[in-house]
Amino acid sequence: MPPKKRKGKKAPAGFPKFSLFRALLWPCIILVTGLSLFLALRLPLRAPESARSGPQAPPVERTAPAQPPAEPTVPTTPDAPAPSQERSAPNPSEQATAQVYEAQTDDFDTRVRNVDLAILLALESAGGRDIVMRHKAVEARVHNGQEFFYQNLTVSLGQDVFDFLARLKQNISQLEPQASLATVDGNPRDLEISILGEPTHHLFLPLTLPPEAPETSEPVAAAPKLVIVIDDLGESMAAAKRLAELPFKVTFSVLPHNTKARQVAGLARQEGLELLLHLPSEPDGYPKTANSGPGTLRTNMSEAVLERTLVDNLSRLPEVDGVNNHMGSKLTRDAKAMTVVLAHLKGRGKFFLDSLTTPKSCVREVSKKLGMRYYRRHIFLDNSATEHAILLQLRKAESLAKRTGVAVAIGHPYPATLSALETWARTRDKGVTICAIKDI
Repeated sequence: MPPKKRKGKKAPAGFPKFSLFRALLWPCIILVTGLSLFLALRLPLRAPESARSGPQAPPVERTAPAQPPAEPTVPTTPDAPAPSQERSAPNPSEQATAQVYEAQTDDFDTRVRNVDLAILLALESAGGRDIVMRHKAVEARVHNGQEFFYQNLTVSLGQDVFDFLARLKQNISQLEPQASLATVDGNPRDLEISILGEPTHHLFLPLTLPPEAPETSEPVAAAPKLVIVIDDLGESMAAAKRLAELPFKVTFSVLPHNTKARQVAGLARQEGLELLLHLPSEPDGYPKTANSGPGTLRTNMSEAVLERTLVDNLSRLPEVDGVNNHMGSKLTRDAKAMTVVLAHLKGRGKFFLDSLTTPKSCVREVSKKLGMRYYRRHIFLDNSATEHAILLQLRKAESLAKRTGVAVAIGHPYPATLSALETWARTRDKGVTICAIKDI
């Protein structure tokens, strides 16, 4: 007789498998939970680092301030801020300017402007509201075939000149290492600055500044004229209106492809201002290191394409009186290309102003060949876009006009340039007539 079976619950068929599953499940749960806790603890610690490595606000660009320091190169007026309101003099190494004018390393006039800036920064560091600078003479000279403007300056500093001299030497060494400063006959108040052995500046620092009297030794033109051209217009109506409100008439030069080119040109015509097309022209290094923008005339274009490109630019601003080149250090050296450009402009009754972005420009020779009058830029106003530097260039242009009869100065609608023009309007020599290019 078989043994009697015990009564009880029957074990489920899958029980052994369930036990194995449960044995594997719990370690997985523990592992996942541990990882979750680990990540939860780590993420808050990494958050600040992520924030730091995320997009940053762009650094402040070292451009001219909207309210530059008081101008040390002209007698102080009640409108000028007190010295305490001025910012401290910037380090000359921080005054590197944008390559607006395609300045070449062999451009002697650029070296002269570097020394101008060194003098201005030294004056700014000297401080004081009684500093006065006068241009006694500005004379066109030539160094190795390149024109520059020799300047004879008188500066009133007061008693102590040695701090100024120390700062001037330091600035020159940083801004123009090829320049040297020497005293004349050992007199620390009589200085001469030379670049590559060529005298470029004479500075006289008298103990007291005598009243300004008409110069007897320097020739003065009977009716000196000065043209002020503002390039790169066509993006800001506010800047254009501010220029139009000046108490003298400046010449507007408008880039044809700018977004507000038509509106700015319309304002110029409404205000009776001379209007130029700022013609995009190929610079050296185009387009990698210098780009003159849409509509650029290039030396590798055929004559037909070159002329069509010029016509397209002119069609955007057909009412212009004339044209000046935007950049163009390469184009204006090419006689073949410039013959096409100037011949077309002559046929349309428009003049060409050579911005002289290269000392090797052939525009004078091509103009003579075509029987066109040659117009050229003499002074760049705002390579150093600070108000006091621009005022010095305006004074230089004034003095050049008085000496030779005519000067053409080119600037840009920078805040510092607009402020300098407004300041200069109150203090400028009224004996110099501000006029249009067509009137010189």
